[in-house]
Amino acid sequence: MTSLRIFFVEAAVLGLMVWQMDAETAFLNPKMDRVLYISFPEGWKQQDPKATGLLVRKGLYGFKQSARLWWLDVVSKLRDLGFVHSDADWGIFVRVEPNGDRTIVFVYVDDFLIAAKTQALIDSVREGLKASYRMTDIGLVSSVLGIKVQQLNNGFALSQGHYIDTVLERFNMTNCRPESSPMAVGTKLVPEGVPLTDAQLFQALIGCLMWIALSTRSDISFVVSALSHLNGCPTQAHYQASLRVLRHLKATRDLALVLAPARSTDSPSLLATPTPTGPETSKTAALSLVESEYVALTEAVKDAIWLRTAVLAYDQTAPQAVGIVLKGDNQGSIALAQNPGWHRRTKHIDLRYHFVRWQVEEGAIKLEYVGTSDQVADIFTKATPTPVLVKHRSSLGLLDPANVV
Repeated sequence: MTSLRIFFVEAAVLGLMVWQMDAETAFLNPKMDRVLYISFPEGWKQQDPKATGLLVRKGLYGFKQSARLWWLDVVSKLRDLGFVHSDADWGIFVRVEPNGDRTIVFVYVDDFLIAAKTQALIDSVREGLKASYRMTDIGLVSSVLGIKVQQLNNGFALSQGHYIDTVLERFNMTNCRPESSPMAVGTKLVPEGVPLTDAQLFQALIGCLMWIALSTRSDISFVVSALSHLNGCPTQAHYQASLRVLRHLKATRDLALVLAPARSTDSPSLLATPTPTGPETSKTAALSLVESEYVALTEAVKDAIWLRTAVLAYDQTAPQAVGIVLKGDNQGSIALAQNPGWHRRTKHIDLRYHFVRWQVEEGAIKLEYVGTSDQVADIFTKATPTPVLVKHRSSLGLLDPANVV
């Protein structure tokens, strides 16, 4: 989903319109890469009594290689149209036009999003794809992967209000009491308790909540991640905690992830939802809080470097050595990364976690201290009071589109 967010941010920054297409029976298009036979399907009238099967000439749904064959075919066709794929994500393709403008194609299985300055450029890609595949023209994008896409004056807003309504109805929560936060401060989710009679009910709800958190609502990712660790043996208390998340979503169903040039330079929304890191999730036995934060910092650096590579794919002429600013609220971990002379304090740390130090020395990463009260990532690590939650989710770009100018 991060790649999709990057796509819409770049479309907003470059002032592109976005057109949507769908490939019909996608996996039936590419040629088979090996000799493969199948038995006659039921109802088949075979004229040759000596024949024992059928030779497969093209991909079929159900074959393990069908998805890869389709993908390779799409890459080949887009290359013929002048596109170059991103090294960070092969779902993103960029073509530089003669006047320097960029046309971008985002591919997710059989869904195609085409972003370009003019309708004529979009039409050139449309016709090129139609020459190879049976394509359905959907028009200017309004919904992708079940996510509503709203074009603003200067950007896009991604939301899942309709899906939230569907989940509320599925779990008989349409008329529930709204909650201002997804989890009460101080809530402890313990494994013990009265077992839930229908564990699959809890698991299904967590699956729905995870999709919402991963797509547009990273502000609920902490509680959803915590609840997902209890999928094996959920209790009634766990189920009630998950229903509270639903009540919060009902109260905030109109929030959307706003992706616009004015917000993209400072907003961490591209990386949301982040990978949980820290003392409670790290697989490394840290000897102190500082060391644990240092390990988590390394994981953040890895994500940030990938993000830079993904963004630079849209503009090959952009400076490649732009330093990424990472803000942390632990001064000790920042000092460890910036001071390689602290050998006594760091000699026991696994060598791979010093990756952050190497990136700082090369200037690829810049570390800055931020006070805990201003640390947006706090909502990804703990339950926070409602005012703090509202403040930080706004910083992530989670806003009501009706109030966005």
